[in-house]
Amino acid sequence: MNGALFILNGIIGFWLPPYLIKKLGVGAYGMIPLATTIIGYASVITVGINGALSRFMALSKEQEGDEGSSQVFNTAFIAISGLLLLLIPFFIIVSTHIDKLVSVPAAYAKDTVRLFLCVSCSFILTCVTSAFNVSAYVANRLDLVNQVTVINTLIRVVIIVSVFLFIDVSLFGYGIAVVLGSIAASRYSFYLFRRYSPNIKFRIKDFKTARLSALLSMGGWLVIIQLGSILFLQIDLLVVNKILGNEAAGQYSVILQWSNLIRTLSISLSGVLGPLILTLYARGEILQMTKLTLLSNKALTLFVTCIVAPLCILSGDLLTVWVGEEFARMKWLFLLVLLPLPINLGIQPLFSLNRAYNKVKVPGIFTVLMGMLNLLLAITLVKYTTLGLYGVAVASGFVLTVKNFVFMPIYIARHMGISKWTFFRSSRSAVILLSIAVAIGYFYPKILHIHSWPGILLHAAILFGFFSMLSYAFLSKEERRLVVNKFIKKK
Repeated sequence: MNGALFILNGIIGFWLPPYLIKKLGVGAYGMIPLATTIIGYASVITVGINGALSRFMALSKEQEGDEGSSQVFNTAFIAISGLLLLLIPFFIIVSTHIDKLVSVPAAYAKDTVRLFLCVSCSFILTCVTSAFNVSAYVANRLDLVNQVTVINTLIRVVIIVSVFLFIDVSLFGYGIAVVLGSIAASRYSFYLFRRYSPNIKFRIKDFKTARLSALLSMGGWLVIIQLGSILFLQIDLLVVNKILGNEAAGQYSVILQWSNLIRTLSISLSGVLGPLILTLYARGEILQMTKLTLLSNKALTLFVTCIVAPLCILSGDLLTVWVGEEFARMKWLFLLVLLPLPINLGIQPLFSLNRAYNKVKVPGIFTVLMGMLNLLLAITLVKYTTLGLYGVAVASGFVLTVKNFVFMPIYIARHMGISKWTFFRSSRSAVILLSIAVAIGYFYPKILHIHSWPGILLHAAILFGFFSMLSYAFLSKEERRLVVNKFIKKK
């Protein structure tokens, strides 16, 4: 199901941005990812409780049964609902005064306000949806959790096309599609909740301050981590918009589309381990949990490398075929954004260990500090140098690499009681493969010129196969056996 979701997101990622740019223009299109980013900042408040909910639901299911699970869920749900009610005035103020915060095209001023209001409604529904999804998540039915995203995405795209074809081409039309997609996804999430938690009822009396205290003890630091993540991953567009304008933000958002797609895939794949790690931890099976995490770290790092390498080699031709020849000059920006991804995303499976051990305080503090450094460095490089968009990419890539490549592997290895150099082995393999990709990419476009989607897909498939074989060579005999048994064979 993760593979199907990736293919779906990939197809839509290929087609939707050029379609929206053609219909709306680059400047207006830039308002769409900007709206999602700015409204998404509010997730820093709700993510703490939602993030801790899965851990405590898994523990209560194993140790306390339905009564404990009901108290954990109702406590979290009531707390989240209260926070969302408090956020509604914030959303209204931000949406109606958005022209004071960012650069907005004059012709799209009213539609931008409506877009932000729609995205705000979608955000509220998504927060509720994530709370309902926890039951299927703890039951290790991530295929069904992914179906929620599939429903949301498909309905959103179908409505966008329908509105643009038969009603009006506008940002407001896009916003309506986002809301309707979220409504459909929320309904399905509620169905999953009733299916996997039939004994949990909505009862105010099950709200327990002791449960809330436990959730917040972990959730508070998850909030800090989320704040740092926002400064890392969702501040770039705002910096570009404020300093370089909405046209530049639209261009940069096109490049970020690929980074976000690969990031979403890696999070989905590493998320498969989340319920397994929590369950193994709850049962005290620490050795098995450690082996699974180590293997997953290396496998994901090499897999992301196999995706990034062909994209870097084909970058110039890909951008030309995808969004137009005028974007081909952004090839080096494309490479700068993608090359750090394997070593930064391959570490994702290890984050579940932090949640299992409830070791989130130090990572939270470090993430915020590095996020602030990223913001300051991005502003400095964009405003006081001639790097422009490249300055944002340099700042993000450098600071995120320091956090994920240097700090997190050492910190997690220390708590696992293993060598601090353990997780650098997979990263070393990725660096070697990416160096090979850059070398090939220097000569490849000079020999072959690709001018169509069939050509791009054919060459991408060949290159993916080539780097997959190289990646396989970097696995030990034992790792190859485990990969086949755990990730390929159906048990």
